[in-house]
Amino acid sequence: MYSLFRKEITTFFGSLTGYLVAFVFLIANGLFLWVFPGNYNLLDNGYATLDGYFSLAPWIFLFLIPALTMRLFAEEKRSGTLEILVTRPVSLFQLVWAKYLAGLVLVLLCLLPTVVYFYSVYSLGNPPGNWDAGAAWGSFIGLFCLAAGYVAIGLAASATTDNPVLAFVLALFVSFLCYLGFEFAADLNFSPAISEMLIQLGINEHYLSVSRGVVDSRDLIYFLSLGFFFLVITSVLLQYKQKHWKQQSKKLGMLVVGLIVLSYLSGAWFFRLDLTAEKRYSLSPISKQLIQQLDSPIKVDVFLGGELPPGFRKLQQALVEKIQDINAYSDYRIHYELIDPYELVSTSEEQKKLFDRLVSLGLRPTDLRLQRDEGTVTKLIFPGAIVKYKDYDVGINLLKNNPSLSPEVNLNQSEETLEYELMRALNSLMADASPRVAFLQGQGELTEPETRDIRQTLSENFQLTDLHASELFQKEDLPDALVIADPKQAFSEQDKFYIDQYLMRGGNLLWLVDPVRVSLDSLSRGETALAFPRDLNLNDQLFRYGVRVNTNLVQDVECLMIPVNTSPVGSAPKYTPAPWYYSPLLKPSQSHVLSRNLNQLKAEFVSTIDTVGKDPAIQKYVVLQTSSYSRKIQTPLEVSLQSINQPPSESVFNEKHLMIGVLLEGQFSSVFQNRMLDDFNTQKIEVMNRSEPARMIVLADGSLIANQVSRRNGQIQTLPLGYDRYSQQTFGNKEFLVHAISYLCDETGIMSLRSQAFKIRLLDKVKIRENRLFWQLFNVLVPLVFISLLGLIFSLVRRRKYSR
Repeated sequence: MYSLFRKEITTFFGSLTGYLVAFVFLIANGLFLWVFPGNYNLLDNGYATLDGYFSLAPWIFLFLIPALTMRLFAEEKRSGTLEILVTRPVSLFQLVWAKYLAGLVLVLLCLLPTVVYFYSVYSLGNPPGNWDAGAAWGSFIGLFCLAAGYVAIGLAASATTDNPVLAFVLALFVSFLCYLGFEFAADLNFSPAISEMLIQLGINEHYLSVSRGVVDSRDLIYFLSLGFFFLVITSVLLQYKQKHWKQQSKKLGMLVVGLIVLSYLSGAWFFRLDLTAEKRYSLSPISKQLIQQLDSPIKVDVFLGGELPPGFRKLQQALVEKIQDINAYSDYRIHYELIDPYELVSTSEEQKKLFDRLVSLGLRPTDLRLQRDEGTVTKLIFPGAIVKYKDYDVGINLLKNNPSLSPEVNLNQSEETLEYELMRALNSLMADASPRVAFLQGQGELTEPETRDIRQTLSENFQLTDLHASELFQKEDLPDALVIADPKQAFSEQDKFYIDQYLMRGGNLLWLVDPVRVSLDSLSRGETALAFPRDLNLNDQLFRYGVRVNTNLVQDVECLMIPVNTSPVGSAPKYTPAPWYYSPLLKPSQSHVLSRNLNQLKAEFVSTIDTVGKDPAIQKYVVLQTSSYSRKIQTPLEVSLQSINQPPSESVFNEKHLMIGVLLEGQFSSVFQNRMLDDFNTQKIEVMNRSEPARMIVLADGSLIANQVSRRNGQIQTLPLGYDRYSQQTFGNKEFLVHAISYLCDETGIMSLRSQAFKIRLLDKVKIRENRLFWQLFNVLVPLVFISLLGLIFSLVRRRKYSR
């Protein structure tokens, strides 16, 4: 075996054909990855990753490996030396094994110079070394498995003929058939079970998983089975004209049956090793449990097809990979399709209908700028997906577009929430009943038009109702969450009692309260308004639960801009933007899953919150806060638009991250404990002094949930929640409140999936711009020099050996 192995290696380095094949492989890789523009170009991609290399490898291997293996047996047959080899004192399988190892080593020798790509990406990282080494080396395992499979196919093709060129063509055809042919067949009108079987037979399904740095036992067994199967095929082909070929054919049939059994067993008991730094390809136990409940296939239409910049291509790839991770555990496959909306329609009228339908499903459009030879082109895209299950569908937005963050950070945060968005959509589609959310009435809370936008959004996944506190226990079932939206009148003790007992029974509360009253009508007329404390009779109740809402007002340097007339008296009005410090842009906390990766919130006349008490049964988290440059002012005080002309010194904004919103969860103590309740408990409900596990969110600004309302010609018109007319920007009020209510009603733990955090790994754009030519030449020429040096060393060693 060793003699045969050495013979093939010697033949490779001793012939011009071997060097030619290696040079073509390395030049093609170097040009596609470092020079030619396109999806595979690593420099244009902008990310410190070798994904382009591992995506290109299967196509390059389709030509490289057949060229390396085409003569392994075909040349022996043509020269008549195969009969001599068969008579040697080695088994036929040992002969095949020696040839196979020689072909595999030759492929690895061609791959070895590409290690310089690893060094280049490592050096170009921002900062240097900012790359995921575990994912890269794990992907190299996938590349080795792919090469092992292709070499086995090429060896079998070489054993069928004595013509190396025909062996090359046959190996190319069979390799492509195994790589993508089964997937093409699965797209035909077969049953889901047959389609799934065909997909699992293809190389691409298994290579895509392992090439990301995920070592799955099922993929390893697949590649081992693939190689072993074609090696046995090679042995049978070599004995075709001998008397034992029928016996070998029986063995081949037994092998096929054995491989089928092995495949079944590997699917039933398997393990996965995620070698990436952040374990980004590992599913949480919550997701695994949820997808086990699927009883029908899923279809996902992804509207990220067509021409896209690198960042959006990376988001597209991340979504596809997440679907593959789900398929690894699901009994019913999730099928996806990448769609370019502009290719689905041919007329502007059809385009408008399609775009209106996508908007109605909740997909948010965004403008995308593309750099082309003719200049910059702007088009409208919908970076989202529609998940279809049985007769239902739901839209999900994939892009987290926070205007205050860079595009790279936005896209990275979008990747972090992919698993959450998919699981949330699946849970919504599979749920038998939607959670119930009630809006409290009776204390001058916001009216339906003032909360119309949030209600319309919540109605997609929640059952909504309005009720008074006294009606809480008149229903058969308590609501899952109770929203108290900006009450303006004091609560009676009886109403407080029913709210308290609702909480004691595990009910969840969302308080949006204004402890300070400011007359907006006076301000709109240009008059001075008085800000003074508002008595809602809630201080004792909230204090008992663990928070105190202060009767002050917050000013923040990071605030809304409002138009101010700066022209002289008697001149035409000239409006310029000026900061209105009483409208801070509140920041969701990044330390909790409820508020991570959310946009700033638009607010007005905000107060601060303090947490009080040290009850170990209650956990408290800040979910909303001011910026690093803010201050609080005690009331009463006068508020006037004239203060814009005399802004305070920035030095007074010396308080950081004032608490505006707090989450409390645990077991609360009743505020009515040890009190006489005959006057309050008119419905004679059972009184509880300690709550079941419950959650509560307190926000010290009632306007956070209010959309703007206008009346024209007797009709009510509402603007989107969080929309600012002057800047024409929509802030994150609605998304934050939807997440808040979802968290309150979350019994499955899906919200915890938002805790995933991925590190941004970018290439240094300055280095690339200044030294682009150097890195292109380095990665194209160094591998060629490496192969040339190997050949030179081999030639010198051989010459020295035989000169003796």
